Amino acid sequence: MKNPASLYFLQHLLEAPGLLERISFVSERDFLPNTVLIAEDGSPEAGFELELGAHQREEVSIVNGRLVRQLHRTCALHVHDPIQAIEALQHLRGRLYAVFSFASEVPPWYRAVLEPNPAMPVKGEQRRRVEAALAEIVREQVDLLLLAITLRQEIEEQLRRRDREGFLRTAPLYNAVRQRCLWDV
Repeated sequence: MKNPASLYFLQHLLEAPGLLERISFVSERDFLPNTVLIAEDGSPEAGFELELGAHQREEVSIVNGRLVRQLHRTCALHVHDPIQAIEALQHLRGRLYAVFSFASEVPPWYRAVLEPNPAMPVKGEQRRRVEAALAEIVREQVDLLLLAITLRQEIEEQLRRRDREGFLRTAPLYNAVRQRCLWDV
């Protein structure tokens, strides 16, 4: 560990009642409110950082005709000492997102416990699953829309012909399709 007191902090996390259940391990702390960073010796990151009440925002502005992207991060409490961080955690009621920074490649045991950052867009296989599910929803909605249009044309034709039985058969189906359709029909 870059900061030897980080071991004492980790021990506290294990022993503090109810705290361990509220910890999520993530690979990056972008846009997350309560984070702790613990670095291995040789890692390029700071040895230890606890940020509580952090708020990060992204701004895009035009400077000299070019788009410039800036990230602004502020936090209510920023602690570099693991011993002081233990005291600061006494008042934390929400989730704590932990990031371990390694000197070399991330070990498999750590990759196994990583969760996706809930504040960031999904990536990789999870993104493909979400896109596939969204595509299926859109296909289903288009099918429902086409069916609603067809049923409405049938209803209008039945009303024109004064076909009461056909209308009573088609109208409930049309209403059911309209209720499932996300678009106004």
